[in-house]
Parts: sequence; C-alpha cells; structure tokens
Amino acid sequence: MGNYFLAFLVLATTAFTLESSVRFPVRGFSKILSVESAQERLSDYRSFLLSESNGSRFHEGYSLQIQLRHMPSRGSETVKTGILYGPFLGSGVSRLSVGHNTQKNNFTNFLFKNGEDPKFWNFTSNELEPNLISPEESLEPLVQGMNQTPFDLLMPFVFWDGKYKNSGKVAGRPAHIFDFTCPPWVTKVKPHWQKITLALDDEYSAPLRVEALGKGQIAERTLILRSFKKMGHRWIVKEIDCRDRKSRSVTRMKVISAALSLDLDESLFRPENLVQPIQVDPKLYRSTD
Repeated sequence: MGNYFLAFLVLATTAFTLESSVRFPVRGFSKILSVESAQERLSDYRSFLLSESNGSRFHEGYSLQIQLRHMPSRGSETVKTGILYGPFLGSGVSRLSVGHNTQKNNFTNFLFKNGEDPKFWNFTSNELEPNLISPEESLEPLVQGMNQTPFDLLMPFVFWDGKYKNSGKVAGRPAHIFDFTCPPWVTKVKPHWQKITLALDDEYSAPLRVEALGKGQIAERTLILRSFKKMGHRWIVKEIDCRDRKSRSVTRMKVISAALSLDLDESLFRPENLVQPIQVDPKLYRSTD
C-alpha cells in the first residue's frame, strides 16, 4: 500500500499518508456495495492494520504535539497538552504522554498495541511501574473530565464481528459504514451502547467517523474528523471532535505541531520502557497553523 494519508490521528494506530500529487479531499458519493465486496473491504482493512503493525521501518518515526480542549455545555473550558509517538505512520503501536509539558512531575504515559487482541498500558508519575489496563478500563477518559478514551484511540471494535450497513457521504467524502455489536464487557461499562458504527473512506479505507449507538439508533458518542493539514508531501489529520450526548460536551483533539521522519528506537514501545521519556529535538517540530 504505497500511498496513505494519516487518518484519525492516531487516531495514530490506524494511520495513512497521501502523496502530494493527489488532490485531497475529493467530492462525490459512494456506490452501494454488495455483501461480498463490503466484507472484502473490511477484511482488507483489518489485514492492513495487522500486517503494518508487524513491519519494521527506519527514519519514519513521528511525534505529534497535541492539545485536548474540553468544551462542556456549561462552565469553563479546560485544556491539556500531550505528545503522541509512533515508530512509523500506520504502525499499530503508539505512545501517548499527557500533562508532562506543563507539569514535569505530574504526567501519564500510555502505550497502545492494536490487533485482534489489543493491549493498553499506562504509567503515571506517582507509580513505580507500568500497569496493564483492562478492556473495561480502556473506556475511562484519558484525562479526567474529558471525553477521549484509550478505546477511542485504538478502536478495537474493528476486529469484532462487523456488518455492512450502507454507503453515503461522511465528513465531505464518500464512505462505507459498518456496524459492530458491542460485547458484554462494553455494555457492562456503557449500558446505553448497543453498536459501534465505523465510516471508512471509499478511496483510502481510512476512518472518517465513529459512533456509539444506543436505543433508537441515537448516537451516544461520536468521533468526527474536522480538518486536515498538508505537512510536506503528506496529509495529516489536524482536528477530531469527540462528542458525548449525555453531557452535551465536546473534547477536541488537535495536532498543533508535528515532527516526522524520526528515528525512534523500537524498545521505547515496550511496556517495561514506558517509564522512559522519548526525547525529540524541539527544532524538528513544524506547526500545523
């Protein structure tokens, strides 16, 4: 898969890049897929995640400085900063550090590994070693009081039993929408959630929107792609909103600067080394503004 664009940031764990010769975004409508064609697309997407996660690359590491801006329906906004790291764009392994920029002695590091049996770890500054996060705990916020969770970033539902729903336009692009029924461990924590829907871009099979649906197909939680930014010869996602229906709040994850083509040692993405900081020269970051 030669040409990708970084989609859903991290959402890094399912990332792609797009060559600058391709005009993006494009407009149009998706044709309805046959059952066989839809399942083939979903199977190809899963295979891509698994095969790319097991690859090895050189000079392709990345570091994205992000801002988490929580906008409640009432009250004051709150802002946190963090950095997302990965060995290469498209890797199923990534690290997220939150809070360390402004409070060096008060931070949390996360490690995400995607796949059929995804794993989550975290390490906080007041602990001695990293902790393996249970699937249920992955539904808790990355930052207390905000919306985004480890579950949102890793999107493990991609490997659940999925069914093709329909096709249409999402975030201004032709897309195909798939349903995934929530397993008991999800409904135990989120009793109002029944299904997760994923909208995949028609041309690049990248995620454009994720919704957690409840009774009456009401979206209890929505992650929607807001904007892109061209960085050199690549397009990267600049902003993603996570909307919660019950609280009527929005947490916006924004990439404020990016450092690409890095050499990041593979050992930094092992659980036992989550306590170690990742050092990146500040001069390598380029603003997305």
